[in-house]
Amino acid sequence: MQLTVANLPVYAFGCAIASSGGGGSVKTPLAMAIQAVGARGPVDVVEVGRLPPDGIVMPAGLIGAPMVATERIWSGEEAFILREQVETLCHAPVVALMSYEIGGSNGLLPVTWAARLGLPLLDADGMGRAFPEMQQQAMHLAGVPASPLVLTDGCGDVAVLWGTDNYRAERLARRAMSLFGGACAATAYPMTASRAATAVIRGSVSRAFKIGRSLRLRAMERISAITEDVGGTVLLNGKIIELSRESDGGFVRGSAVVAGLGQDANRLLRLEMQNEVLLALEDGERLATVPDIISVIGSDTCDPLPTEGMRLGQRVTIVAHPGPPVWTTPEGLEVAGPRAFGLPFDYTPIAGLAAHAR
Repeated sequence: MQLTVANLPVYAFGCAIASSGGGGSVKTPLAMAIQAVGARGPVDVVEVGRLPPDGIVMPAGLIGAPMVATERIWSGEEAFILREQVETLCHAPVVALMSYEIGGSNGLLPVTWAARLGLPLLDADGMGRAFPEMQQQAMHLAGVPASPLVLTDGCGDVAVLWGTDNYRAERLARRAMSLFGGACAATAYPMTASRAATAVIRGSVSRAFKIGRSLRLRAMERISAITEDVGGTVLLNGKIIELSRESDGGFVRGSAVVAGLGQDANRLLRLEMQNEVLLALEDGERLATVPDIISVIGSDTCDPLPTEGMRLGQRVTIVAHPGPPVWTTPEGLEVAGPRAFGLPFDYTPIAGLAAHAR
């Protein structure tokens, strides 16, 4: 499989659906990826078994508040800085890049960087969706250390961080990121290809591309195609009537209230957010919750909306669909379940929560 100028918009749509509203808007990163691939040629998407076992897989993306990241256009030079540091620290060549977060812009920026570096992109990622914190990675569950983390603004400033554990590494990265203006390019969890084989979520790029094929359908047909592709449930069709967001400690936190329209008239849905949409409530009852994915989709355009792109008065369709199975294991829920975000309840699958939703 290759990512080309022609099929990158399809892939970007799949990344946006997987984001649960987080990971940043795909619009600018898509333009960057198209420019890089147009100039340097298609990016090969490879299985981990095709890589030299001792070569280094470099998971990469952005760290920071999506509202800040959308205001920056990355030059592509950060890719060379990250690779140079990783190869020096690991004493081995980087043989492939990987998105450490397939959702949103972090699914696309590694495509730009892979094109610039002339390297393949691994058909895998660390989250299978978007999460706000760096320890919320499949590599963490597999025992791979996040350190060394390398952060750069792409202008020559570099920070190399070593955490005593992956939670500490996340806190260090969050503090350092603020010195780069609230968002920075980063790599974490560098590992050999042989270690990646048992530590990553495989097939993430292929899945995003498969979901993105819904983009080719007419707008009114897309939502049903999306829900079929991802095994999703439409929770509500409505209009955003209340919205609050604020940046805090490298995160965007807030909530939105969606008033039902048409057959959903007289219903109100509340969404709670921390970069991503974490929770959907109706009359105080949960309809969907992290680690399952809650997507806010423009009803007229069928474009998935990042949390920073939500606006009052927008007509939206709220779709919930299962996240990667790794996050519903006991170990996964400890890291990325509701209680990991301070929510006072345990995880219940969508089928158990939204049985009454259309």
